[in-house]
Amino acid sequence: MGTRNMEKRDCFELLSAYLDGEVTATERRQVEEWLSTDASIKCLYKRLLNLRQGLRNIPVTAGNQSPETTVEQVLARVNRRYQLGWIFGGAAVAACILGAISGVFSGNSSRMLEMAQTQPGTELISQAKQPLMVALNNPVIEIPKTAIAPTQKLVNNLN
Repeated sequence: MGTRNMEKRDCFELLSAYLDGEVTATERRQVEEWLSTDASIKCLYKRLLNLRQGLRNIPVTAGNQSPETTVEQVLARVNRRYQLGWIFGGAAVAACILGAISGVFSGNSSRMLEMAQTQPGTELISQAKQPLMVALNNPVIEIPKTAIAPTQKLVNNLN
């Protein structure tokens, strides 16, 4: 089966080369013999011939401009995109700077920069008066007991 596919591919390539006029005299005789004896190769040859003529008959639109004009327009569009990038980037940086400046100089309306202040008459507890205490065995807040899970009951019963 692999050799048959190879033969079909070689036949197709040889027919294509025959149509393009790129075959030797021996290959030309071989193709002409195939065309006179094998109907499937003759059908393939007609299909390739129709395809070739169809490609030749495709209308090609002529450009209204010279290639130099087209290149200039493409480069102008690329340059315009580059400039727009700089403009939008500059606008973003300016907005960040204005936001930072307005946040700093806005007065007391901003809570971010407020400093903690003590009220008169309140005293801070110094560490020298009362040492730090850590509750290891007795928690500061009472933790409520939960129901024992069924698997835990089984484990307890086995022990």
